[in-house]
Amino acid sequence: MGNNTSQSDFNAQHYQQNSGLSIKEVEGIKNVFDSLDPKNGLIQTGTLRKLYRDSYDAPQLNTKIGDRETLTFDQFFELMKTDMLEKKRQFPGVDFDDGINENVQCFFCHPQRSQS
Repeated sequence: MGNNTSQSDFNAQHYQQNSGLSIKEVEGIKNVFDSLDPKNGLIQTGTLRKLYRDSYDAPQLNTKIGDRETLTFDQFFELMKTDMLEKKRQFPGVDFDDGINENVQCFFCHPQRSQS
């Protein structure tokens, strides 16, 4: 996969292989990337930093991003994959792919569901 990965040619299985993530989790990472308004296959790290600025993960994310101003999907995937695998290790009972497409601003949150 290159830097310009559109949803129509996105191959989740390519990223899922040997990643330790499910297809839904990989698709969730892609949805988050797409929500960050990539231009020519790149997202601005400033946008990502703003989303994480009040989170527990902000210092770690800032360290991993370093001085880069943009990220390709492949770079973003590696950051999010590492973060998600660590969270899955720390919180083994949490299902990270349930409802992930409903709120891409809260990647590791479970959206509130209305009771029927």
